[in-house]
Amino acid sequence: MVTSLYLMPTGKCNCVCDYCYCPEGGKRGDPDLFMRIAESFTAHICNSNPTARPQIRFTGGEPWLEKELLLEITDHFFRWVPHGWVVVNTNATILPADRLRDFRGERKLIHVVSLDGTEILHDSRRKMADGRGSFREVIKGVKILIDLDLPIYLNTVLDTESFAHLPELLRFISSELGLEELSISLLHRDEDPLSPVERYGLLENAYSEASSHSIRLGGHHRLLLGYWIPELRCDAGNSTALVDPRGMVHACQRFVGRVKPDCMWTEDFDWDGFKSGQQSGPVCGGEDDHHVGKKLYELYRKEYPEYLHSHHLDRILFGVLS
Repeated sequence: MVTSLYLMPTGKCNCVCDYCYCPEGGKRGDPDLFMRIAESFTAHICNSNPTARPQIRFTGGEPWLEKELLLEITDHFFRWVPHGWVVVNTNATILPADRLRDFRGERKLIHVVSLDGTEILHDSRRKMADGRGSFREVIKGVKILIDLDLPIYLNTVLDTESFAHLPELLRFISSELGLEELSISLLHRDEDPLSPVERYGLLENAYSEASSHSIRLGGHHRLLLGYWIPELRCDAGNSTALVDPRGMVHACQRFVGRVKPDCMWTEDFDWDGFKSGQQSGPVCGGEDDHHVGKKLYELYRKEYPEYLHSHHLDRILFGVLS
């Protein structure tokens, strides 16, 4: 049964990042279609009363380019599902501060914001469409969310270059922003992929740095431990469905643009019976990913036993956990 709906209302973005997975000139979806999808999902949740926390999660492109749609869906979902979450993955550069004031203190409206490092590194990777660096606009957006007492979590893309700047970033988010958690995503480039040994080495060193700054880490790499930590088993394609701008349904956002979608969403979509053909089992990825997951599990057992259980940040970042 689907309890987490991922919506990708647009593939467009106001930033041009080095490693964006959205195609250039991404398509904008039909707002009326996405509103009907959200209403159908909300009715499904109200009728089924699932034990898992119901969620609508916006991704993209930049979801806040569809401001009116995002706000309308959020209002509707919270009205009918007051115990649900709405999670927005965003670059935080175009937040509608005036409209977000209506949600002040609403702990169920959560933002996950991309921040790759302090200013020089971030601006070298994530530029505005006009070529300007986006760092200062991102931090402005982060401070808007903090001032409105809306939950915010940062995600940084990690590779060998950005790792060199990680201590500086950890100090910045702790001392300047007052945040205590950070999600990290390992950068994958098809033309120059990191080996499993390199990926594990980055993670091992990142955990050491984060520990020294009293920062809790999370991120997709945690889903590589599903064989060893049952709470982290990925349930994508059973409990989740993502609808892309064309109205096509996928198991989760990691499959968009990589494999064929399962189907097109229609008014009679079966939220209860949906089973994606894209499911990858309890661990997302292949044999190399399993190797990294096993090494991480061994590291947790030896150095960081507090990570041997699912924690709040995992639930915030992923709708694929049962």
